[in-house]
Amino acid sequence: MATETKTPKVRYDALVAHEYTVGEDKRTAWTKIGAAFPTQDGKGFNLEITPNISVSGRVVLRQYEPKPAASE
Repeated sequence: MATETKTPKVRYDALVAHEYTVGEDKRTAWTKIGAAFPTQDGKGFNLEITPNISVSGRVVLRQYEPKPAASE
């Protein structure tokens, strides 16, 4: 019997960068457009785009890191 290796489920946020300038400073704003999840065989990703979003240009995938809960 072969042993199965379970890979942890990892989510990646799909982001689009918008570059702009303020005075002399170059800045980048990131817009989340969806999420990506590794395929079952681990050789690719399924990209889930948020409904009603138009995307063009470069898409960046970043591993999801939850923000710490606000302390009371």
